[in-house]
Amino acid sequence: MMRLSWVHIKGFRNFNDATINFSDKTLLIGANDIGKSNLLYALRLIFDRSLSDRDLELSPSDYNAYTNADNIEITVCLSNIEEDCLKSTFVGAIENKTTYIRYTNSKDGEYAILAGPSLEFLEIKQGRFYLKRISIEYVDTNRDLFSFIKHERIKLLEISKSLLTEEASESDKTSIGQLQNDLTGLNRKIDQLNYVKTALETVNSELSKLSIHNEDQDIRFVAGNSDTNKLLDNLELSYSTNGTPLLLGGDGRNNQIFIATWASKQIIKRSIEHVTIFAIEEPEAHLHPHQQRKLSKYLVDIFEEQVFLTSHSPYIASQFKPDKIVKLCTKNKVSEAAQCGCTSKLKLTFDDFGYRLNAITAETFFANGILLVEGPSEKLFYSAVAQQIGIDLDNLNISIISIDGIGFKPYIKICKALEIPYVMRTDDDVFIKEKGGEKLNYFAGISRAIGIYKELISVSPRIDKLLKYWKANKGGNEWSAADEDYPDKALALNDYMRHQLDEYNIFLSINNLEEDLVASRLKKSLSEFYGETDDSKLIYTMQKRKAENMLNYIEYGEKILSVLKDDDIVLPLKRIVSLVEKGAHPE
Repeated sequence: MMRLSWVHIKGFRNFNDATINFSDKTLLIGANDIGKSNLLYALRLIFDRSLSDRDLELSPSDYNAYTNADNIEITVCLSNIEEDCLKSTFVGAIENKTTYIRYTNSKDGEYAILAGPSLEFLEIKQGRFYLKRISIEYVDTNRDLFSFIKHERIKLLEISKSLLTEEASESDKTSIGQLQNDLTGLNRKIDQLNYVKTALETVNSELSKLSIHNEDQDIRFVAGNSDTNKLLDNLELSYSTNGTPLLLGGDGRNNQIFIATWASKQIIKRSIEHVTIFAIEEPEAHLHPHQQRKLSKYLVDIFEEQVFLTSHSPYIASQFKPDKIVKLCTKNKVSEAAQCGCTSKLKLTFDDFGYRLNAITAETFFANGILLVEGPSEKLFYSAVAQQIGIDLDNLNISIISIDGIGFKPYIKICKALEIPYVMRTDDDVFIKEKGGEKLNYFAGISRAIGIYKELISVSPRIDKLLKYWKANKGGNEWSAADEDYPDKALALNDYMRHQLDEYNIFLSINNLEEDLVASRLKKSLSEFYGETDDSKLIYTMQKRKAENMLNYIEYGEKILSVLKDDDIVLPLKRIVSLVEKGAHPE
């Protein structure tokens, strides 16, 4: 089956020079105003029959303002063309089952459509000559549900009527005649109702006084419409419970009714003489999470054709495989797709999560920046301290994610693949290991951080200066477990490495969150809350039921957290804010 494989957009709205790859079922996600609708509009300029020639001329605001673009160029690749209707339409413009279509426009010129078997051999064509054989069916995010339902049910009935056999059509004509007799009889019975007659006597009397033309005409109450054909043309959709008809419900139910009606129309009119691409914006409108997931799966499964969805819903995103998601992001004030859109690289990256993928989809795909921490207590703490020192995480679209035993590496791989800025903070506890029959202490955080650093560097580990230094000195990170104090050599190595790793957004605690807090200006309030003055006992108490204790302490001393504004413990927060703001407002 034919596939719209990719689009290349130059100078159009959010996009400067972006290539975006698609899948058979593609989900477009990203922040507000990132360009999801503009990406679909670029495709619509080529494939949407509802857009007129006037729409295709565009306006000055359609040209990318940040790059002062004077020209717009939108190129699509159609691959795996096997349909006869497309072969005959693009005859001479197909090679290896592939053809290319390009829309161009300029501020001082007119739009043009080109097509050809390769990007090097594109010829100007007479308008969108292919629309009878291939087009986009588009559903706007700003749909008026009642208007759309009315429009779609009329279209559904018209299409269904046109597909009737001669025998079925004659049968319907007979039934319509019977309905007319029934309707006429029903209206006569309504006329005989006493309260109806009484209500209309005065109206008709006064009406005759207004004009002589009204003397022979009476106002009546009728059941719907007295003409059966008009009645059938104005049928209303409703649903029923236990056979009792009900009015259409709230916006959520109406959205489902609309989607079901619209989808039914597409299925009924499906033709081997036409290829349709479906584009639906934010299908989740007014639906709760379970129904969002169900609707997404429904739309993906019901159509054999290519489908594009835009969404802000993590519940819908969780139903898509990573290699079928286009994550739009901003670079230097223009929009691009992470990894150029749909790619198997994303799937391989997410495979590290296995069955745990759905749990993290919301936080990864929809964030402008991510702070990775060890567990729930760190997440609670950093969320609370951010609020107290004036950092609005929601405004910046920054997520704090606790790795909860999954490990930092899989998350960092995902952030890199999706081109999302990230910062991590990990503990630097002292652990014990056996080596050559001897028990040795070592700073586990530094070892963990070095393993993560290897994932980040773009050069060979053999020539990286920091790794070469670590290899030459890592023996200093081990000492006898019998020693009560940390050796100066281990402390010096630890201090040097942690400052080097800071540059790569890898932050280490001095020991762990609880010990760092006890060593901070919060010591007095922590002692008062937990009723412990001895440091070791206080730390031990805090580490029992860590998340629960952290939540209780935050409720007790939330406003006190502002004293940490200039403490090193909040440096990871400040760094991720800096990275997000730099991305949003590059120099």
